[in-house]
Order: sequence, then structure tokens, then C-alpha cells
Amino acid sequence: PKGRKFGLYESGGRVAPNVTSILGWKFPFDKSKWVKSEPDIDHDAVTRESAKRGTAVHLAMEKWLQSQEHTPIEDHLQWINPLQRLVSRASKTLAVEIPLHYSISGIGSYAGSSDGLMLVNGDVVLIDYKTKRHGKYVSPRFCEQQRLQLAAYSLAISHLYEDQLPSPVTRTSLLFAHPEDGKPVTVVSTQGNLLLEYQQKWLKLLDEWYEVHGAEVSLEQKEFESGISC
Repeated sequence: PKGRKFGLYESGGRVAPNVTSILGWKFPFDKSKWVKSEPDIDHDAVTRESAKRGTAVHLAMEKWLQSQEHTPIEDHLQWINPLQRLVSRASKTLAVEIPLHYSISGIGSYAGSSDGLMLVNGDVVLIDYKTKRHGKYVSPRFCEQQRLQLAAYSLAISHLYEDQLPSPVTRTSLLFAHPEDGKPVTVVSTQGNLLLEYQQKWLKLLDEWYEVHGAEVSLEQKEFESGISC
């Protein structure tokens, strides 16, 4: 609906905001800073190309992990091939494109979809693919938003699918592909006490978000139910 600043997913008749919308509220994108840091590029063109590349890489990885026929365009192989080599080291693929729609008692619900769930040396590892353009690298200290995203997913998946998993998610790994010689993928992992810390940070953020937007979600739920009855 016009004016709403968050996306909703529906499951079983209940609506829930998606994780990326909630994180976008906490970490708003400031294009002016980007323009100031890189004044000589076409920012809109770079954004379009980034979105196109990200969609293509995610689709290629999904099809590959499911052993389905798929032929990506050659230009994207420099991102896809290194990711495939890295992910192939896992002991087993447990799930691909995992949907989640989860409610936290006393706070509210959230929803989303995670790229993959792997078994690595006995650990259940949640993975997420990110792509960077040439010359752009990533530092773990600037991954707060992405770590929170996977913390939210890991918390939900560990509960929603506990009967289907060998254990709860014990590690999350952000896989940043940036096709450069020597190190084409940077892995930013969160595990142990640090993962628990980020899960608690996520719950605090979710509570803050619902304090601001809870009434809007309730209204959306009423409108959804009204639409069904009509």
C-alpha cells in the first residue's frame, strides 16, 4: 500500500514484515555519502548492474545446489565459479532457499528467505551470497547489518525446522564474491557466543521496530483478513 515503508510476507493467514525492511529502517542507505566517495561513476547504472548480478548469481547457485539445468551468462561466471568451489567443500547441502515466517512471543513476527543451509564438519552453517564489483572488498567490521540479517534467519530456522535438522544453526557465513586474483571470496563467519550476541541484538532491534510500526502491522493484518472475507 502507498506510504508503507516495509515489505510484508504472508503465511497461514498471518502477515509479517521482512527482515530486510526492518534492517533498512535501522541502517538507512545514504546515497549522498556514496556519491561523495565515488563522484565519477554512474551510481544508478552501478545499482542496476549490482541488482542484476546479484539476482543472476543467486539463481545460478540455487539451480546448481539442486542439480538443475541452468546456463548463466558468461560474464557472471567470475562470481559464480569461486562460490561454487567454496560451497562444494561442505559435507552436505541441507536446504536451499529456506523460507521463514517466525513469531517472537511478546514482540512480533518477521519473515524472509535464506540462501542455503549446509553441514560443514558436523556444524549446521547458514550461508548467504553477496557480490562485490571489481576493486571492492569487504571488512568484517563493516558487516553489522548483514550479520544481524543472518542472526535473524538463524534464530528462526533453528526453531522452525528443529525436527528436520541435526542441530540448531551453529554458524552463519557471509560469502562475499569479488572476482580478483588470489582471493575471490571473502568469508565473514559468526559463531558461538558472537552468534548468540547478534541474535540478542536482533531481538532488541525487532522490539524497537515494533514499537514504531506495530500499529501499522496490525492494520495490515486487518486489511488482509478483510480482503479474504470479501
